[in-house]
Amino acid sequence: MPKLIKFVVINSAIGVLIGWAIAAGLLWMNISGLGDMFMHSDAKPVVIALLFMSFGVTFGFAYLATAVMLMPTGKDDFDRL
Repeated sequence: MPKLIKFVVINSAIGVLIGWAIAAGLLWMNISGLGDMFMHSDAKPVVIALLFMSFGVTFGFAYLATAVMLMPTGKDDFDRL
C-alpha cells in the first residue's frame, strides 16, 4: 500500500474511533438528556446510526485534516512517516 494512502486510512480511522468514543460518552453520561431520549426512542438503530455516523465522519475528517496540516514538508522528513 502506498505510504500516503496508508497515512490517510490510519489517521481517518483514529479520528472515527475518537468520534465514536465521544458519541458513546454523550449517551452514557446523559448529556442534555440525550441518553434518556435514546432509551425512550422507538427507532434506536436509526438514532445510533445517525449519531455515530455524524460524529465519526466529523471527527475522522478533522483528525485527518490536522494530520495533513502537521505533515512534514521536506522529503527526508516525509520518508520517516
